[in-house]
Amino acid sequence: MILSDRDIKKAIADGSIVIRPFDPECVQPSSIDVHLDNKFLVFVNTHHSLIDVKKDMSGLNREIAIDDDNPLILHPSEFILGSTMEHLTLPNNIAARIEGKSSLG
Repeated sequence: MILSDRDIKKAIADGSIVIRPFDPECVQPSSIDVHLDNKFLVFVNTHHSLIDVKKDMSGLNREIAIDDDNPLILHPSEFILGSTMEHLTLPNNIAARIEGKSSLG
């Protein structure tokens, strides 16, 4: 089941869903807009040919932070992990999914 904006607002009001920082304007008809932070994990694929969760994968990624003067350029076939400015806490009976969108796209 997908929660409606009314259900989302109720869950936030009763503390079932915690979002910090929270802006009520970010609640949409069946979602909450979150914002991309400036911290990313960039994968360094020059040391490993594949990811093996049973092996030490030290050096597989590195954390970077960008600023307005030095943008991050993501080239075709590259993969990075980004973080959101918001921190979410959900109860065991609610799942979430995050989808990328761009107001510039």
